[in-house]
Amino acid sequence: MTQKVVLLHGLYMHELVMWPLARRLNRLGWQTECLSYNSVNIDTEQLFQRIDNARPEGPAFLVGHSLGGVLLHQYTENRQLPEGSRVVTLGSPLQGALLADRLARWRLSGFIGNAGHNGLFSNGLRRWNSEVALGSLAGNAGFGFGQLLGGMPSDTEHDGTVLLPETRLEGMSDHITLPLTHTSMLLSEAVAVQTDHFLRLGRFQHPTN
Repeated sequence: MTQKVVLLHGLYMHELVMWPLARRLNRLGWQTECLSYNSVNIDTEQLFQRIDNARPEGPAFLVGHSLGGVLLHQYTENRQLPEGSRVVTLGSPLQGALLADRLARWRLSGFIGNAGHNGLFSNGLRRWNSEVALGSLAGNAGFGFGQLLGGMPSDTEHDGTVLLPETRLEGMSDHITLPLTHTSMLLSEAVAVQTDHFLRLGRFQHPTN
């Protein structure tokens, strides 16, 4: 039976941005459904109910880009998902985002609405407490939106928007870094292949030396 993947976009985005990845996953044998939500006025309970309705019975297979992955972290803590469920996050600041904190210091957090209080603001170390397997994929191409908001730290790898350490959580099952920017990962064949690999096997396909 073909399994279904539910995909969630990031800040300021629409489900359309997830379509290229969804099409690649279709070719790899998955059914897909991309959900849109208002990323600056997030109603988490409404969104979580829509995810409930979108996924079939049995194990849940969920993919979130950026803020979408942060919200899936909340979702797994809010729901009791069946054994065998798996989550892949793509460039998601699971520990909170430096850029969101910077906007708050500049008193510009209104630009991200309530996304800051839905996981983008840093508020201490977080961990993955769910029994659901989490695979976190990060980019380190180092060019992107962060250059417009005061720059990114020179001593830390990043995808131009999210720092590599922000994508790591204690308790996650696996982590992999690819030479991609925050946005280009949505158009990457390698990301689709790695996402497929994790959803099927609970781990990424790491290169062998």
